[in-house]
Parts: sequence; structure tokens; C-alpha cells
Amino acid sequence: MSMKNFLFFISILTLFINLSPAVSYGAIREPAVAGKFYPSDPTELKAMVSGHLNAAKDLPAIDGQIIAIIVPHAGLIYSGSVAAYAYKLLENSPINRVILCGPSHQYGFQGISVYGPGVIWKSPLGNISCDDSLCNVLLKHDRGIDTLAAAHSREHCLEVQLPYLQTVLKDFRIVPLIMGNPDDNAVKLLTDALELMPSDARTIMIASTDWQHYRPALAGGKMDSLGMDCLLNLDADRLLQNLHNGKTELCGGGAAVAVIKAAVAKGANRVKILKYRDSGDVTGDKSSVVGYVAAVLYKESDIKDKKPVKNSMTTSNDKELAAKFNLDEPGKKRLLQIARESLTSYIKDNKIPEFEVPENLQKFGAAFVTLEENGMLRGCIGHTTATEPLYKTVSICAVQAGVSDPRFPPVRADEIGRLHIEISVLTPMEKIGSFDEIKVGRDGLMIFKGNQRGLLLPQVAVEYGWSATEFLEQTCVKAGLDRQAYKSPDAVVYRFQAVIFGE
Repeated sequence: MSMKNFLFFISILTLFINLSPAVSYGAIREPAVAGKFYPSDPTELKAMVSGHLNAAKDLPAIDGQIIAIIVPHAGLIYSGSVAAYAYKLLENSPINRVILCGPSHQYGFQGISVYGPGVIWKSPLGNISCDDSLCNVLLKHDRGIDTLAAAHSREHCLEVQLPYLQTVLKDFRIVPLIMGNPDDNAVKLLTDALELMPSDARTIMIASTDWQHYRPALAGGKMDSLGMDCLLNLDADRLLQNLHNGKTELCGGGAAVAVIKAAVAKGANRVKILKYRDSGDVTGDKSSVVGYVAAVLYKESDIKDKKPVKNSMTTSNDKELAAKFNLDEPGKKRLLQIARESLTSYIKDNKIPEFEVPENLQKFGAAFVTLEENGMLRGCIGHTTATEPLYKTVSICAVQAGVSDPRFPPVRADEIGRLHIEISVLTPMEKIGSFDEIKVGRDGLMIFKGNQRGLLLPQVAVEYGWSATEFLEQTCVKAGLDRQAYKSPDAVVYRFQAVIFGE
């Protein structure tokens, strides 16, 4: 062969290689962590997964279309029982397309890798095909999305989800996505790509992530609570900011932020935290734990015809409480006016006005004022004891919620018109004799232990879908205590009720 012909051959071969797909059709993605993260024996694995799903009880009703779930990805003995709370919601659903998103633990790269089209993902419970058409859509969308076999061959974060999907769904295909370096560019790239995916009831997005890693349960629980607060409010930007500044931690944080953003773009307007645990709940060692969260993001049905979630907290006991406070409808309306006028005046003129009020609002009272913007929490401050007349308590708390809540920047003047104000007027604290006395949806909780204190309003437990035990645990976390601290002999737990009303 002449040198000229040889060089021509090499150029054609190089062109062929460059144009060849990175993965040949029919490629098999073998399990990487079977026998390590979960049993490799199909019967044993099926029994473990079914046991987790059967133990997931007291799930909240989801009135609407599920758009995404967030699940952990540790060894199934540690996190599987938490993930099951999210997968349980998918039983008997029409879902047949699953967009799986997670981080790269083993292989460093920039951008996003989709391991398809033409790849068969093998599992002890059977083989799963990729949705080739959707994989191709993503590959054509941006050069930052590629097919990198090395990013998937040893990665566990998507693999451990497959046994649950194979148990709760019948026929489905996957779009397996791994994010490399989780910088802002990668988050935007994945967000934009996910928005290209179908938004119907047959498609779901899944973010695979564990939360804080290897911290004492007390410190780790605080970090996870900050992250869950962002999630509950669908505030992906604040979650991303918290990830950047180290206030919270998710190993799959970039992928989770992208899924939240895409879910909101597809109409998600509600979140429920289904379960929160840490690895210490399994091992008994709380000195170094990993946090696990299961959550669902969904589009509530006919939301325009429904009251906000918090207003739905009204119970049959509210009329009795309102009568006890001598708080009629004109009184509630006046308190809401006072809250808004106090906040507006302080932000614009740095002063709180004086108010003339009826006698019933001059009685001493404890209250919380909550601010929301576009359905998201914007501030919440309250007084738990009646040290001022009720109207003054509301006036002061409205201002403090707007400018002094450490979780948020101060409210700006241009935001005031967009704020929704809610007031919770509290009954006196009642020491709990038995934890069986607690009724979710009626009671709020406050715990004292040493010089630490934490309080959660009655509506919080309903919003998160907590049981009474989980409500107790999260009140401990709010106080900066271990979640089991309520059982300590030197812990004192109080309950209270509230009349809740808003604009």
C-alpha cells in the first residue's frame, strides 16, 4: 500500500470512529453493586424490596399528578426503607417512562452522561430497556450531554433504584442520567434537558441523592432540616445557595436542584416529605450518620378552587378556640390589617403605627405571623407566651417575620404586595403527660431540654405528612437536639392549639 493510500485509509478510519456511536445497540450494563448494596439473589432481593414497601404505611393522600420523587441511594439495608415511601406511591400507576438522575461518585467529568440509547440495564429482577427516542432527544439537545460508559459502569446511585421500580411498575423504560461536576452550568444543562421530557402522567423524574454525610446526628439533622425547608417550599435556588455555602449537603445536590426546577416548570406546586431517617436509625450509632429523605413533588388538582394548605388546617375545634379567645371574624380581619400595616410602615418608614382596636384584641395573647410569597415561605416569627396585648404581639411579629427571620433576607418594599399573611393565635402551653395525647392536625409542639428549645406549629406536621412520633422527632431537631431527645427524663414537651387564619 502506498503512503498516499495508507494516509487516506487512516483518515477514513478516523472519520468512521468519530462518527460511530459511543455505545453499540444491545450493549449490556451489568450490575455494579449487586451483592454489595443489595442481594444478588433475585428471591432474596424481591423479599427485601417487598418488605420495605409493605412497611411504608400512613402515606399522605396525593391529590394530583406526581411529577417527581426524591429518593436516597445507599445500601438498601440502610436507605431502602426510606426510598420505599416514595416508590409506594407509584404502585398501580400508569407510569412507563422513568427519567433517572443522579451524581457521579466514581468518574469525574463535565456535563451530563446518558447511558443510552440501545443499552439494556441488567438487574437481578430482570432486564430494563432505555427509552431510545428520549435518549436521542437529549443527545441532540446539547453537546454537553454525551454517552460516557465509564460514568455508569461502576455507579450505584441509579442502579439501586431499579429493584423498586421493577416491583411497583409493570412495563417501563428508563432514561439514565448522571451529572459530572455539579457546577451551575451542569445544573442549568440538566434542568433545560429535563424540561424537554414529557410532562404527562406516564412520565416521572427521579432524583437520587443522599443528604449530609458522616456527621453526628445532631449536627447532620440541622443541615438536613435546612435543605428540607428549601424542598418543601420548592425553592431550588435557595437550596443551591445552601449547597454552595455548606449550610446543607446532598451528594446528588446538583441533580436534585435540576429535578426540582424542572418539576416546577412542569407544574409542580406541592411537596410532601414522606420520610426522613439517618443511618444511625439502623446501626444505632448516632456519632456519624448519613441522612436519607423520601419526597414527592406533584401538581395539585384544581388548585385554583382550593384554599392554601395551611388554611385547610381548620378543625372542628377552631370554633371553640375562637370563642375562647373571643376572636370573631371582624377581629381576625382587623389583626390581618394590623399585621400588613405594621410591616408596610416599618419597611417604608422604619416605624410601627399605633392602632385603635376593640377590647377583645387588647387582651394578652401569644401568636405567630407567617409570610408567604407565591406559595413559598418568606418568614415566620412568633411569641409563645402572652406578654403583650394580642394586637401588639401580631404587630411586632409581623415586622420581625419580615425583617428578622435569619433564614431569609429582609422583605423589600416591592415585595409587600405579593405577600400572603397568616396568623396563628396560640393557646397556653400544656405539659404533655403521655405522648398518646398528641393529635396531628390539632396540636403544635414545643420541647425544652436544658437551655435548648424548639417549637413547631400545628400545620407543619400536616404539611410534611408526619406521624405523631415524627412530629416529636422533628421538634427535637428544630431545638438542635437529637431526634430521640423527647424521651429523655430531663426533656419537657408541651402541646398547644392554634386558631389559624389568613388573607
